[in-house]
Amino acid sequence: MADIRPFLGTRFNLKKISLSSALCPPYDVIKPAEAAKLRRGKFNAIHLELPEGAGQSKYRRAAALWKSWGNAGVLSRDFQPSFYVTEERFKADGKAQRRVGFLAALSVTPEGAKAILPHERTLPKPKADRLELLKAMQANVSPIFGIFPDPRGTAREVLRRVQARPALAQGENVQGVQYRLWQMSDPKLIVVMQKSLADKKILIADGHHRFEVSRAYYAQARCAGASTVLAYLCPEEDPGLVVLSTHRIVDNAAISMTSDVLCRVSPCRSRRQLLKRLARAKNPYAYGYYESGRKGFGFAQPRGNSGCRSGLCVEWIGRHLLNDVAPDHILYTPNAAEAERQAKKLGGAVVFIKPLGVAQIRGAVKAVGLLPPKSTYFYPKIATGLVFKAL
Repeated sequence: MADIRPFLGTRFNLKKISLSSALCPPYDVIKPAEAAKLRRGKFNAIHLELPEGAGQSKYRRAAALWKSWGNAGVLSRDFQPSFYVTEERFKADGKAQRRVGFLAALSVTPEGAKAILPHERTLPKPKADRLELLKAMQANVSPIFGIFPDPRGTAREVLRRVQARPALAQGENVQGVQYRLWQMSDPKLIVVMQKSLADKKILIADGHHRFEVSRAYYAQARCAGASTVLAYLCPEEDPGLVVLSTHRIVDNAAISMTSDVLCRVSPCRSRRQLLKRLARAKNPYAYGYYESGRKGFGFAQPRGNSGCRSGLCVEWIGRHLLNDVAPDHILYTPNAAEAERQAKKLGGAVVFIKPLGVAQIRGAVKAVGLLPPKSTYFYPKIATGLVFKAL
């Protein structure tokens, strides 16, 4: 059973600071220039999410700020256990989108974790970083992102009922995503939401490192507060649930040479033409590539049986195309234009990934379990700073 619980959220005092000035992206997608800009905000969540400093000092810095902001009334804790309904308005591929989910405390106990489906392998360095931050602050700063099936629309109806009331807060993050937040403290609605998810499997869309760290920390601490992790949960049927491709940038791989051997390859005049062909391709393992210099763009389709039970091109690419590339020589971005710019800058190459759907991802997880890192990119990332969860 999926075990979701209301919690006493800790939030920015909107009489002292606007929500827009408080929000920041999750730690793993903040670029240095963006971090420098956000840190100019005295009370921006980046000071907790991605603290400055070296070694243990940065974690102590975040913990001290968490305490001082609470003492100064910059942060305050709600009085009623609640879920927090979250609406995001944004643009993807030039189209206006709207996504609605809610923030909850999600069980990470051995029993609770049986209802949670991770889909990506994790790396030790980010996990070590997030564990030290969790231990120092005793709080979940940014939520993991989970999706769940809602075939009868029960959860979506509850979300709509809550949204009929005035919003608790609203603001806009640095990417231009507009947020509205509602507090759901009605016990009857909470029970309906819990029952609607009770027999569901929650697929982690984002936050695999934070999920694993929370499980590990609960196994060590065994305290009630550590038994759950802050989670943003969204119905799979929500029309604003957008999944972008995560393209790979490598600095020293001969992508075209390998593709010529393993695939049927045809050149493309431009990135735009390549991405259109890739989106239309029926072969699930089709991919595109770009090599800086004269080789340019190419569209590739592997020959014969791929041998990948997942049915996803990211697994085929990891096994056959980038299998000899060290993980720290691979960069990731959902922005195809940015990927091309980075490849030119490095004198390297890009592997363009075919778009995926939620049903494909669930099917792949069921077939093979964990997929390669950065197999998916659910957009937008849920902002940090909407609500925190103290342990």
